[in-house]
Amino acid sequence: MTSVALNDLGAWLERATAGADPGTTAVLAGHYAIFSGGAQATDLLDSSDLAGGPAEMLEFTRFTWDTACGALARTRGARLVVLVDDIQFVIPGVVDRRTQEQLAAALAAHYMRATPALPAFHARVLADRGLSECDVLKQDAARWTFSERELRIAHVRRVRELVRGDRAPRELVANDDLTRIVVTSAEHGEYCLVHSGRTTCAGGYVELLCALYERGVRRLFTLVPMRCLAPIAVGTELAKGLLALDGLSVVNVAIPDVASGLPAQVTPG
Repeated sequence: MTSVALNDLGAWLERATAGADPGTTAVLAGHYAIFSGGAQATDLLDSSDLAGGPAEMLEFTRFTWDTACGALARTRGARLVVLVDDIQFVIPGVVDRRTQEQLAAALAAHYMRATPALPAFHARVLADRGLSECDVLKQDAARWTFSERELRIAHVRRVRELVRGDRAPRELVANDDLTRIVVTSAEHGEYCLVHSGRTTCAGGYVELLCALYERGVRRLFTLVPMRCLAPIAVGTELAKGLLALDGLSVVNVAIPDVASGLPAQVTPG
């Protein structure tokens, strides 16, 4: 693991992607969250009067997107990937947990349907840096961004299929109804990948790596919040080991609170 000052991160990313093939190289940046207490979900990226937890996430999004766009505008050595956190901050104010979860899922799905391209902030910075939609690795023809909620659901499906298969990896141990699946890795030991039929952000990251790998990506630079480094590290190891994504190189860059003055932590893999 190495450290890079936040002021130097753009130059570091520029050096890392110089001469790279944009067909096989990608940068995950501008990861953003949507927010809702029960009303229509929104990204808040153009809001200024915020305090507390959301403000830190918003600054992370703005900083990493502007930094990545600036670097890639100079090298054209990678395409950009945008991931939406449509889980953590979508918390409808209802008491019943099941109703809350159903409403949260509906609100997130509505936002994703209503936002097939980039949010306004991302689109504006992309254009200001002289980049275009050709510089974005889209989820598919219908939508530019990846949904963390959808990735987690897809990963549970993928892992269950692995367990049911004739050649189920011995690292996976599941209960009878497959609502709990535990994986054992050399580096991280025993890790509960599926609990009560759901997976964590580590599982969602594994699924994102699989999706990008299937699209031809072989080298990925991921800019993530510092607090997410541990599950991201688990997901990286599982993707390359359990799912045998041969030839995939992942460089995880953990970004601290932008206002802290602390450096980013770079973990190659």
